[in-house]
Amino acid sequence: TAAEARAEGATGAAGSVAETRAAAARARLSSRARRTVSCCARGAGKGAGRGAAGRATRAATGAARPPDPHSRARPEITEITRDHHPRSPEITRDHHPRLDAYDPYFLDDPALQSGKERMVLNLPGLVASVLPYVRPRALKAQLNEQWALKHQWVSRGLTLSKIRAAKASLLEWVLEANCEVSTAALAHVYFERLVLRRVVNKANRKLVAAVSLSLAAKWNEPESLGTLLAAVERHYSIPRATVFRSEFSAYAELAFDLRLEPGDIFPHFSRLLTQAERTPHDYLGEANCGVSSRVPRAAGG
Repeated sequence: TAAEARAEGATGAAGSVAETRAAAARARLSSRARRTVSCCARGAGKGAGRGAAGRATRAATGAARPPDPHSRARPEITEITRDHHPRSPEITRDHHPRLDAYDPYFLDDPALQSGKERMVLNLPGLVASVLPYVRPRALKAQLNEQWALKHQWVSRGLTLSKIRAAKASLLEWVLEANCEVSTAALAHVYFERLVLRRVVNKANRKLVAAVSLSLAAKWNEPESLGTLLAAVERHYSIPRATVFRSEFSAYAELAFDLRLEPGDIFPHFSRLLTQAERTPHDYLGEANCGVSSRVPRAAGG
């Protein structure tokens, strides 16, 4: 009938309109997708071009790839963060020495006694260096700064003045107990070797010095050990039980070997005699000035 025909026509028209709208939506979506893909492809091409150009430029010039500021690279150095001291043109920085080669002048150079202030006079046929007077506290600060600039691998807080004070205490206790100066020389070598192994810091320097003296006394003159430990208790307030508990750790750090070469000991021995205001002839005697029983036992001795 006519009513049914009109209903069928309206239904067909509605279906064709819906199909047309769906087709238009699909076309819009595909167009957006094509534009997105095209943009991504253009961006990737530009990035690849920049990367390739950058690699080609670095390869041509030999320049290294710039470091990533957000990378967490492991630091190069030591157990404790290095102090950032200002650079000095007069002081050259050294690296940590080999542990199997000991140099008695490396850590505590006796030539390091003057500060940075000096005046050089270039006279006809003569070059003179004038060192002005510096207050002791300012001189100590200058020496510590020079030493820290050179030995940047040392534990933070450990200074040249603290090392020298600990070593001076060892000589004082040895002289007070009327023991051999060679025992103090041995203790100085053990103490410096432990510093080189980064065992010593500001907090434990006195204990390590006492342990070094105890090991030196056991090796060189065991009969004086009790007198020296009594001096340690009196001056540093460190019980001998604490010293004995710490001995094995220090002994292990020294590779379980207390033997030393004469060339490692004699510079300290001569320096200690000078500090004690004595000469080798006075201390060893004229007959024993070359070889004496007071010279500490060396390797194989």
